[in-house]
Amino acid sequence: MLLTDFEYINGSDDAFKRKVSLQIKRLRRQNQVTQEKFYADTNINIARLESGKIDIRIETLRKVCYYFDVSLAGFFRGIY
Repeated sequence: MLLTDFEYINGSDDAFKRKVSLQIKRLRRQNQVTQEKFYADTNINIARLESGKIDIRIETLRKVCYYFDVSLAGFFRGIY
């Protein structure tokens, strides 16, 4: 079955969100930071980001990267 462009984009968006959420979780665990500690330090609910069910704003991602001392380029390099 051939997918339409829209169906392909939707499917690839879900896969991309999953990769981003797993990368965030990997960074948090690698730095031995609990979800509670991250929230206390940033006021960002990282559990929601790690679920992969929400769209992450670029500003939020920038804050996550800053917290874990990784560039945006480095963050995405870890995905691909």
